Amino acid sequence: MTLQAIIIRADGAFAETEELRRQAFIAAFAEAGFDWTIDRTAFGESRRLGSLKNRMAHFVRQYMKRGGETLDVEPLVSAMHRRACKVFQKLIADGALDPRAGIRELVVTARQDDVKLALTGTMKREDADRMLIHAFGSRGPEMFDCISLVSDADAPVTDEELYLQTLTKLDVERDHCLVIEATLRGATAAAAVGLPVITTRSAFCNECPSAGDSAGFFEDLPSVVLRTGERRFHSCSADERAGLLSALQVLHCGSDGAGTSTTGVATMRVSDILKSKGSAVKTVEATATIRALAQALKTESVGAMVVKTQAGGVAGIISERDLARGLAQYGGDMASLPVSALMTATVITCATEDTVATVAKVMTQRRIRHLPVVVDGKLSGLISIGDVLKYRLDEVQLEANVLRDFALARK
Repeated sequence: MTLQAIIIRADGAFAETEELRRQAFIAAFAEAGFDWTIDRTAFGESRRLGSLKNRMAHFVRQYMKRGGETLDVEPLVSAMHRRACKVFQKLIADGALDPRAGIRELVVTARQDDVKLALTGTMKREDADRMLIHAFGSRGPEMFDCISLVSDADAPVTDEELYLQTLTKLDVERDHCLVIEATLRGATAAAAVGLPVITTRSAFCNECPSAGDSAGFFEDLPSVVLRTGERRFHSCSADERAGLLSALQVLHCGSDGAGTSTTGVATMRVSDILKSKGSAVKTVEATATIRALAQALKTESVGAMVVKTQAGGVAGIISERDLARGLAQYGGDMASLPVSALMTATVITCATEDTVATVAKVMTQRRIRHLPVVVDGKLSGLISIGDVLKYRLDEVQLEANVLRDFALARK
């Protein structure tokens, strides 16, 4: 069961939208001449009343200390609700809504790892777009394969129906998706339609257990990695970002791995590089002459060749560096020597499941530039230091683009 898509709840899991709604409500009450304020706890509890307009009507009647309907309440509530919506939209447009800890890192890493992303919730589409542009720059909305919001529906939909619609748009089996929610209600809705779900506690949700009380509940995304609420991904390396995605993949598969830190585990593996470059390997026989090898290196434009056994295994490896050493040792007689005389017989290899980070570390520590890939004793490919650098450069470039757009958006 592989993780192919992540569905993030816009209002709560992606960002604390309730705080901005609370500020908008307070502003609307103040402009209506009411000396009124409300704390997070009471505002969070009002979510059980349903729509924002119902919540505002409740607070208006509570403030006015009236029970039942009056002629002036409904028009007043409608006017105040419209004003609160405008204040909310302006706060988002002004960049007052920051993503929660770890969200930017997760989105960037998921895009690098070809994991589909969906954003869902009760926000209006224009508000969601502004929020994403603030978080990721002008290309923010393009970071998501699917944006499915209640406001886009032709008729009122439940949370369960919204998740089913999102799943259809993603075109991914539910077992291959993971939902990130922020409230017990939302998590229950996702689970009801068969979607794996974790919940990162919203500041406005008192019903969720504390981190550690339940395997499915965490204070925030960084605590998914280290099981604490102390760490924040304000500035993190590529491996740390990959560690976050890896931790989510472990949770998605149902094997918690508690007590084992996944920090530093890169999700891109040798198999991913081979899928991109192919598994063909330039080889040479051990009995071939160095002259024939030199000609082959020139013709194929490669810096090394693997010496294969008759059974398809690895007998050794020989590179341009070996030729330079051989010339110093044998002089002009080198050209007639067999490849076996200069090749490195003790070959360091890697496997398809090895991470790129692991391969890079081995190359650096052993000062080698090529690693044959061996599966079940057979040669299956060759990874060069150029392949590793290309991956790292692509990764850095994507990160730089996101940070640049983010910086421009904040100006």
